[in-house]
Amino acid sequence: MREALFTRRIGLKMQLLVITFLFTFSSYAFIVNNLSTDVSVGVMTIAAQGKGGGKSVKKAAAAKVQKSDDSRPYDRIDPEFRNIGPGFGGKNAVPFWIALVVFLLAMGGVVKGKSKPVKGISGVVALAALGVVAYVTYWEARSLGRQQGYAPVQPIWFSHKVHVTQNKIDCEYCHVDVRSSRNAGIPSLNVCLNCHSVVNKGKRSGTKEISKIYDYLGYNPKTKQFDKPGKPIEWIKVHNLPDHVYFNHAQHVQAGKVDCQECHGPVEKMNRVVEYKELSMKFCLDCHRSRNIITDNQYYALYKFHLKPGEKPKVKDIGGQDCSACHY
Repeated sequence: MREALFTRRIGLKMQLLVITFLFTFSSYAFIVNNLSTDVSVGVMTIAAQGKGGGKSVKKAAAAKVQKSDDSRPYDRIDPEFRNIGPGFGGKNAVPFWIALVVFLLAMGGVVKGKSKPVKGISGVVALAALGVVAYVTYWEARSLGRQQGYAPVQPIWFSHKVHVTQNKIDCEYCHVDVRSSRNAGIPSLNVCLNCHSVVNKGKRSGTKEISKIYDYLGYNPKTKQFDKPGKPIEWIKVHNLPDHVYFNHAQHVQAGKVDCQECHGPVEKMNRVVEYKELSMKFCLDCHRSRNIITDNQYYALYKFHLKPGEKPKVKDIGGQDCSACHY
């Protein structure tokens, strides 16, 4: 009897240790992946100070804090675009592990509960926790290979909110190829210089970001001359599709009259660009199944001669959901 009791206690302790390890590991992973650079660098500074020596470590940490705090405080994801993504706003690690721990504990109550009420309550809790685990697992599996909520820091801070909403600059002034090419196009810095040869200071960023334009161009704003060698900007692409997917901006914007916001979301309100929509195959097919084709352009002009009076074909009716339309 004593041996059985001892074995049972050891088993319970091991179970608790495993659950504690899983919860601690998942919490640590969540903190590392989701805290801002400012906070993590602040932790580095405290750790460096606690060691008593290591002045170089302190200086390095302090420099990083200075860089993260003072360099680009204006380059932040807008609050309304932060929690975008599958499941719990893309932050699925903590809910998943908490639900898993609760499920394991509740199952312990179901198996080893001494009364029916305890077993009943434990069963309900276990089912609820299992539902959360299944929900997160579904969304995480569905989002494999997608980047909804992705918002990388760019070499030069560019606010669409400032340029499009406040200064009323049309999208196509910069993305000049959107009606004639597969790609919308990234503007050259000469386009930026059309305005910033005169405007050399921003209300939020001062001269810091605009001066980067001059540095990349090799341009001297005082002499108005290109007196230094320039270098290309390594912009980070935000909206990515798999390599086996074909997408043509001209076909959608020029022929299909699709607005930018239908795929990219309210970019004109973003201080930092975020991948707003899921951009999945379902997303594309739902649009192709509901959108009427427009025949007042050269691309679809011939279709109107084959339509019956009052007939309004969808994109799917002319091959919009054939595999070869996007995968070839």
